[in-house]
Amino acid sequence: MSKTDMARKNHETKEFIMKKILVIASTMLFGFIGAHAAGTAAGTSVTNSATLNYTVGTVAQTAIVSNTDTFVVDNKIDLTVVHQDAAIVEVTPGATAQVLTYTVTNTGNKVQDYSLTQTANDGNPFGATDNFDATGVSIFVDSNGNGVYDAGTDTATFIDELAPDAAVKVFIVADIPSGQADGDVAEYTLTAQVAQGGTASTQGADILTDDSGTADTAAGEEIVFADGDGAGATEGANDGKHADNNAFKVVTATLTSVKSSCVVSDPVNAGTNPKRIPGAVVRYSIEVANSGTADATSVSISDTLAAEFGTSAAGLEVRTAACAGIDAGTNACAAKTGTVEPVGGTTGAGTSSVTLDYATVAAGTTECGYIDVTIQ
Repeated sequence: MSKTDMARKNHETKEFIMKKILVIASTMLFGFIGAHAAGTAAGTSVTNSATLNYTVGTVAQTAIVSNTDTFVVDNKIDLTVVHQDAAIVEVTPGATAQVLTYTVTNTGNKVQDYSLTQTANDGNPFGATDNFDATGVSIFVDSNGNGVYDAGTDTATFIDELAPDAAVKVFIVADIPSGQADGDVAEYTLTAQVAQGGTASTQGADILTDDSGTADTAAGEEIVFADGDGAGATEGANDGKHADNNAFKVVTATLTSVKSSCVVSDPVNAGTNPKRIPGAVVRYSIEVANSGTADATSVSISDTLAAEFGTSAAGLEVRTAACAGIDAGTNACAAKTGTVEPVGGTTGAGTSSVTLDYATVAAGTTECGYIDVTIQ
């Protein structure tokens, strides 16, 4: 073999060896990337070595094994808090143990505890404006996994040992003051703060800082905050916290009552331009309107008749329409309108006491009760 052929052969051998090295290095690199993408658990020791195979001429040479490289997978802290109520939670004045529901998910790569806090008036996902605070506000974690708040069962106040990719329901439970008006809104934000896991039934210390300001160590398990910016005003991206908001809205009946009178007839003029003289029949109309967003039930009005009417009372009924008023042509009481309620009115225990039963006055409707009396 000539010197030229020998040089060419050596060059080809070196080129082949370099290609082998590049293939091995590339395989190792892609393997590491895949492990991270799969969410390898924090604290996992990853070891690897490379084996170099080559030939010289046509003879395979003894494989060369590299040193072993070892590192520990770091703790990627990530979490989400998301409210679960599809619409604003409707409540009534005086209601107790009303519930807002959230889901907290561990999207990191290590078992963690989470401490929980609530903040009032920190934003509303449904657009309404906060104008009152509930009372007795508490936070509880779903203990039995049924997704529903169970008083006496769901008593934990922190999230304990939540595994990667696992989620748990959290409830803000509160009482609604009895004096709240229809449409009042109380907003609450739930914030979850990552804490140390590892000891069941014991709340770990909050993890307030990560290792972003220090260099990586292969043998150590560094902490990396990877959480996004939630809905809370007191948390942001990469701070080990996440938050979302939710809200209560008061729905109640808002009733008004207006009483008026007109003359049905008198003994002289009958039903044309009647006057309020002895013997005349006078009709009292009591209009009840519900401008609220909830039905009013068991509605009734009691009326004590004036002495001038004696003990006479007739025409007791309630109709599902506004009060009729006065007929413009006769100046007497106009004809009643609306459907007669099944339960109208009754005389009370005393002969001069009358009760009108309106039963249910639906939201946004008006009803009228009628009492006919005769002037003595």
